Amino acid sequence: MKELNDFVAAKLLKMKAIKIQPNNPFNWGNGWISPIYFDSRKLLSYPQVRSLIKIELARLVVEKYPEVEVIAAIAPNAIAIGYAVAEELGLPFVYVHPRPKDHGLENSIEGDLRPRQKVVIIEDQVSKGANCTRVQEALLKDGSNVIGMASIFDYELTEGHKKLEQKGLRNHSLTTFEAIIRKAIEHETLSVANEEKVRAWQRDPQAWEK
Repeated sequence: MKELNDFVAAKLLKMKAIKIQPNNPFNWGNGWISPIYFDSRKLLSYPQVRSLIKIELARLVVEKYPEVEVIAAIAPNAIAIGYAVAEELGLPFVYVHPRPKDHGLENSIEGDLRPRQKVVIIEDQVSKGANCTRVQEALLKDGSNVIGMASIFDYELTEGHKKLEQKGLRNHSLTTFEAIIRKAIEHETLSVANEEKVRAWQRDPQAWEK
């Protein structure tokens, strides 16, 4: 798995889908300041990498959750890759809003699910885990059997892992924070001097200062 982690990390860094800027950090939507950012939408413009991610996520789903019956992507960022995984596996596909829409049918789940179907959630990245557990809750409330989750990138944040563990939601990712740091140093896109700044953020994102 480490070889796959490193291979995917190198691809994401090369295409600048993951950027590390400890001295010019990013503002996250949740209010955090972060030295690292993953723009998964970039994958859609690179067919070779997009295909790699699709195939490896599909392989991960089959290996970890062989009983899967439905793929459910977290809206909006994981819809495209989730659909691609469902196509690769020949499975039904739905996507789920972390919060119900406030217009139209006010759905949480877009698509059709039968009660007790075995569902795997697809997410692009795992940080705080809030969206993942909201989607899990919506699927369970609808009568689905959520058997686990697969994602592209895991920030490996303690808060996020605790939240998933508390909800009994297993996650397997193609690459991780550790793999990204490893490959960024190897490819000289992150200096050893700045490595500790990024690791300090990962240890305590809310208290981090650049």
